[in-house]
Amino acid sequence: MRAYRCLGPIIVSILVIWGCASSQGPAEVNPRQSRFSKADNGLITDRVAGLDWYICPQRDNQWRQAKVWAEGLAVDGGGWRLPTMAELKGLYQKGASAVNMDPVFQLPGAYVWSGDLHNDWSVWGFAFYSGLEGWHSMNYGYGRVALAVRSRK
Repeated sequence: MRAYRCLGPIIVSILVIWGCASSQGPAEVNPRQSRFSKADNGLITDRVAGLDWYICPQRDNQWRQAKVWAEGLAVDGGGWRLPTMAELKGLYQKGASAVNMDPVFQLPGAYVWSGDLHNDWSVWGFAFYSGLEGWHSMNYGYGRVALAVRSRK
């Protein structure tokens, strides 16, 4: 029993010496760069996906209205379109905000049209409030939001 009492101070000494030897001074702070940044003109840059995003300020967009708006958008040189379902799903971040997106996106709603057709009369969309995808008639607009996307220039 007596031999074990001596081990305590020895173990503590070893840990202190090991801790001092492995320490190389204060660690450098490397702030994590955010995935998204927003410019003064509303342009949102996605550094991970290599995409630019722009939010239509109106809600209740029918799909054709959203498509015309996105393709006619002239912000920062144009080249905009409606996003694919895969691109929309890539924005989903459960719990990141009230609409499960990075807070830089301040949408006027949570259901976003995609550019992906379901059939001749309906289009896929993504519900950010639930993380589910679904399709609706092109003529339906209640609560529907448009996002424009393009590859980064």
